[in-house]
Amino acid sequence: MFDITSMLLGAAVAGIGLCLTMLSMWSTDRAAYYKVGWSVGVGFMILHVFAYWFYARQGYLVAGVLACALQPIGAAYLYASVRQYFDESVKPPRLVLRVAIPYLLIAPPIFALGYDGVALVLQNALTATLLALGGLNYLRRWRDSPFAIGSLAFLYLVTALSFALCGAVILANGQWSIGYPPQNWAEELNVVVSILALTGAGAMTLSVDQMRLAKRNQLSAMSDPLSGLLNRRGLASARSETLLENEAVVLFDLDHFKQINDRYGHAIGDQVIQGFAETLREHGRSTDPKARLGGEEFAIVMADVSLQEARGIAERILAAFAAVEIVSPTGERFRCTASAGIAFGVTTGAAIDHVMARADHALYAAKRAGRNRVVSGELRLAS
Repeated sequence: MFDITSMLLGAAVAGIGLCLTMLSMWSTDRAAYYKVGWSVGVGFMILHVFAYWFYARQGYLVAGVLACALQPIGAAYLYASVRQYFDESVKPPRLVLRVAIPYLLIAPPIFALGYDGVALVLQNALTATLLALGGLNYLRRWRDSPFAIGSLAFLYLVTALSFALCGAVILANGQWSIGYPPQNWAEELNVVVSILALTGAGAMTLSVDQMRLAKRNQLSAMSDPLSGLLNRRGLASARSETLLENEAVVLFDLDHFKQINDRYGHAIGDQVIQGFAETLREHGRSTDPKARLGGEEFAIVMADVSLQEARGIAERILAAFAAVEIVSPTGERFRCTASAGIAFGVTTGAAIDHVMARADHALYAAKRAGRNRVVSGELRLAS
C-alpha cells in the first residue's frame, strides 16, 4: 500500500539534513541571507509534515489545523528566499507576514470548524501560487546559469503544479468536509514530486551558490575595492591584448594628490579617489572598461573612437571632476583636478602595454604643460 505519511516523514528527515547543510554554508558566507530564508522555509515544511503525520495517525484536530497553517508559511519563505537571492534588499519576514496574516485568519479557523476540505483547497492554492512565483523568478534569470537555475525553475514549477492538482481534486469532488487526510492520486503524485523536488532543489541551490561564490571571488580579484572600478588585472581581461587604430587608452592622474593626502589625511584622499571614480562612471561611455591602476592613476580603454571623440570625453571628465567640491573634516572646502594622456593602437594592432606606455608619456606631458589638461601621445587626424 502507498503510505503517504511515512514517505513524507522520510522526506522530512532528509530535509533536516539539507537545512543543516545550508545553515553551515551560511556560517561561512554571512552575506548570503537567502540561505537562512531557504532553511526557515524548509523548516516550516518539515514541521508541517510532522503535524500532518500526527493528524493522519492520531486524528488530532489541533495537529491538522497546525499542518494547515505551517505549509503556506514555508512556501512563503521559500519564495522570499528566491527573491532575496536576486535582490538582497528583500526582507523575507516582511514578505512572509504580508502573505501569512490574511491566510492564517481564514484557512486554519475554517479547518477547525470542520470544513477541512475548504481549508485544504486554500492551503494548496496558496502554496502552489508561492512556489510558482519562485519558479518564475528563477526562470527569468535562467541565462545566468542555464542548467542549474533552469533546473530550479523546473522543480519549483512542477512542485507548484502538484500542489495545485491536490486542491483541484478536492474541489472537483466537492469534499468540503473530509475529517481525515485526503487519499487520492493527486496526493500520491504530490508526495513523490515533493520528495524529488526537495532533494533536487537543495542540491541545485547549493550548486548555484557555489557558482555564485566563485563568480564573486573572480570579480573581487578583478576589481579595486576602494573605487569599485576594475583593477589592472581586470582591465587586461576586459580588452584584447592588442589595440587597433580606432581604439585608444586614456590615462588619468590626479594632480597634487600627495599634497592632498599630506594636508587632509588618507580618509579624504580615499574620498577624492572615490569621487573621481564616480566621475568616470557618470561622464565616460558605459561601454568602455574603466580601471584604477593603482594610487591616483586611472585608465579607460575606448573602442570605435576618433581622437576628437576621445579628447572630448576626457575633457568632459576633467571638467566635471574639477567642479566637484570636497569638504575636509575641519570644514575646509577645496577642489581637485586631474590630467590625462591619450594614445591609440595601430592598423596592424599594437600591444596594449605599448599603447599604455605612450599614453603615460602623454599624461606626463600634460603634467609638465600645467596640469588639468589632455594631451595626445601622437599626431592623428581628428575625424
